[in-house]
Amino acid sequence: MLEFRPVKLEDQDFVKTVICSSGCHGADYSFANLYIWRHAYEPEIAFVRERIVIRMPKYGYIFAYPKGSGDVKPIIEELRTDAHSRGQRLVMRGLTPKTMEEFEPIYGDQFTIEENREDADYIYTVEKLRDLRGRKLSSKRNHIRHFERNGEWEFKLIEGGKDIQIAKAFVTEFYKEKGDSDLVREADAIEQMFEHYEALGFFGGLLYQKGEPVAFTAATQLDPLTMDVHFEKALPGVEGGYTMVNREFARAISERFPDVEYINREEDMGNPGLREAKLSYHPVRLLKKYRVEILSALRQG
Repeated sequence: MLEFRPVKLEDQDFVKTVICSSGCHGADYSFANLYIWRHAYEPEIAFVRERIVIRMPKYGYIFAYPKGSGDVKPIIEELRTDAHSRGQRLVMRGLTPKTMEEFEPIYGDQFTIEENREDADYIYTVEKLRDLRGRKLSSKRNHIRHFERNGEWEFKLIEGGKDIQIAKAFVTEFYKEKGDSDLVREADAIEQMFEHYEALGFFGGLLYQKGEPVAFTAATQLDPLTMDVHFEKALPGVEGGYTMVNREFARAISERFPDVEYINREEDMGNPGLREAKLSYHPVRLLKKYRVEILSALRQG
């Protein structure tokens, strides 16, 4: 049987190596995400040769598709046996079109598949978010002009203890009196991010207006070509705050990581407002995610 355990900080190097070698651009395999959200989702991880397997026992033992290289069939069969021992069918989430190409020939028609639209990652080019060119993004340029008219502004990278303290104070103010359970979990994830900011390789910034922080953002490098934006927050009532911090962060990424071509702004979680906002930037790709349930044992041959 596979040996699962809670995610540890020392797992980071191997997980990153696997993700980079697999060509996965999906944010759900980001080690930073696994670690900073561990209190909320309690992920467990197992290592099988050159693959990693993640499960969420808190949510009914749903597994993420085994990511990495090497023969995946024996691993899936172990997961299927584990699921059957609990009186369940094997359910895996987070399959992308690329992993479906590997999975489908193994199981043929012996599974059901469901697209999880709310889990699809929004992927943009750095150039598009940095330059905001073209008619489709004219409204974004208007938002920026409004922001610039409302006073002197500055975008500063979070690069030391003092910057982190300022960012933490901003986040505390942002979440003040917000008791929604999802926001409480998100606030905890951000606290974990700040606690392990350097160890997890976070890259972030603060947007100031009239000397006061009004927006915050942070990302990690998912693979050699992709940055994963984990958080982006702007104070309500600051016109153009989100648009400006988005653009300035893309500029900072372009300067600090010249080889990075894409920015993954993660999923919309089925939130209509978030979906509209992310679509309004016209992503170059929606990375589809699928849920599969295996109906029978592995075919022989």
